Amino acid sequence: MECFGPAMSEFKYACPVCGQHMMCDSSQGGSVMECPTCFQKIVAPQAPAPDSKFILTGSKYVEKKITASATEAGALPKPSGGQHLPIWMFLLILSLLVGAGLYVFDRNLFDSAADRAWKAIDVGPVGASGAYNRTGHRFDVSGSGADTWRTADGFYYIHQPVTGNATMTAHVLAMEDTDLWAKAGVMFRESTNADSIFALAAMRPDGQVQFVWRKTTGGEAASSELAGGLGHPKWVKLVRNGDAFTAYCKVKAGDPWMQVSGPQTIKMARQVQVGIIVCAHKAGTLCQAQFDSVALQVGKIGGNP
Repeated sequence: MECFGPAMSEFKYACPVCGQHMMCDSSQGGSVMECPTCFQKIVAPQAPAPDSKFILTGSKYVEKKITASATEAGALPKPSGGQHLPIWMFLLILSLLVGAGLYVFDRNLFDSAADRAWKAIDVGPVGASGAYNRTGHRFDVSGSGADTWRTADGFYYIHQPVTGNATMTAHVLAMEDTDLWAKAGVMFRESTNADSIFALAAMRPDGQVQFVWRKTTGGEAASSELAGGLGHPKWVKLVRNGDAFTAYCKVKAGDPWMQVSGPQTIKMARQVQVGIIVCAHKAGTLCQAQFDSVALQVGKIGGNP
């Protein structure tokens, strides 16, 4: 797919469904295109900065069924009778579904961008302060730190508190190769102390994914074998079900999730910090990474998600 315009800067981006690379120009940012490989409708990203080292990824086009104004206002659809569902009835139904284990609360479905509780911090000694820019569920992140390894860590963490079972997912679009063992991924962490218990599903700059964990405060970290193969972007996911933590990865949005080694039993506090991380594996050096489709689901986990 090519869409050139006169006197416009050209850039490359990838299809979010099949990974096909395409050329576009700055005038076509935000336009709906059709992928020549999988024939899916996709929205081209905005042109990157002139010095950007990343290949951006478009987003899958979804035809909206309700008006934007109703969605933004958080309004419920009207029943056929033309009357709004009473709020007490909605809350009663929701509580019954949660009690029966039939409903999983997805914070992305209800919270607007302004209401989300994301916080950011440099964990441990890092040598250079991290930073991020967020647009919806898209995060552009720079982080330093020596590693998430041994008995204490150094990295940049964008997180929020969560209680009980949960699933953290992110699409890692790209990351800078500051070191072969630099990391970008999703983490459950008991605290923001450098020696905290944690579980991490992370991608390296070469695209391979690894499950890393620390089971005791101040103890030695351990890890799985590498999985997922070379190349990115990749999806990573980490699931907590009681004391069982399981890491997954996949290449394309429509692929089945592949488990990264076996689940690990980690006796973590019921309330923990959950989010995305970037670690340069070189204290004082900043590693650039890009994420989208960052999602946190909280609730009952049944079987293989």
